[in-house]
Amino acid sequence: MGSIWITLGPIVIINGVLLVYLLIFLYTREKWPVPDEVKSRHNSRFLNSFFKEWWYWINTPIARLLIGLRLSPNIITFIGFALACVSAYLFKEGAFGYAGWTMIFGATFDMFDGKVARMTGQVSRSGAYYDSVMDRFGEGVIMLGLAAYFGYSWVLYIVVAGLIGSMLVSYTRARGEGVGVVCKKGWMQRPERIAYLGVASVFQPMADYFLRNTALAFTPLLVIGALLLIAVLTNITAIYRMVYIMNELDNEDKNGGVESIPQVLMKLSTQEGRLDWFEKMRQRHHLK
Repeated sequence: MGSIWITLGPIVIINGVLLVYLLIFLYTREKWPVPDEVKSRHNSRFLNSFFKEWWYWINTPIARLLIGLRLSPNIITFIGFALACVSAYLFKEGAFGYAGWTMIFGATFDMFDGKVARMTGQVSRSGAYYDSVMDRFGEGVIMLGLAAYFGYSWVLYIVVAGLIGSMLVSYTRARGEGVGVVCKKGWMQRPERIAYLGVASVFQPMADYFLRNTALAFTPLLVIGALLLIAVLTNITAIYRMVYIMNELDNEDKNGGVESIPQVLMKLSTQEGRLDWFEKMRQRHHLK
């Protein structure tokens, strides 16, 4: 019992403190203006603006501290990557609670570097590019740590699928912008991936405690569930973005009036398009 609480105790304290801050923000939210950075970030059904505003609010004092320490935005970006490496090691060792909070805090540096750059007038295109590349490195390292932990089980395939999907979500957007089509749509972008894997990891020690005398003991169910969700939805998002961008390019090219497969799929994704398709089928086959 005591050894369990050595790990579980700090996690309970951290979660309790953040819950208090969440309640405080909930009742004082109207007093805080929504930052432009939060407004510009994509919202989804998995991660709405409330939690983004709360996380931005709770971490603002840390950003001011970083400015006081005279840390450059690029150094802050590297610190975030270093924390991702620490998180990867903790995942490898099965210390999911600590790994989750380290990952979340490290990913928060993605917010700090941009904020510090704007507050200190150090915004640059090379810095933004460096930030994006290091984000991919950090996410890949974390998945590597998870792969090391699940290396001899079927969960390894889910980890690899999640890694492939996560990279493709970013690549399809970047490649689309390279050919002139902007697509930010999708269900499981980087903030969602960090939030779901992080939250699942943070609460995993609690789940372990309550399942310790069952057949599911020593099985990180919450982490596996989050990885499965990431694996499925990242690949769906990547496929959707690929079809969307191909549809936009085909619409611009107008190949002899013949609809391509992406054009047909995008039409069938809307109610108006489905009704039009059914009407064409009815007329073609002379149905009543």
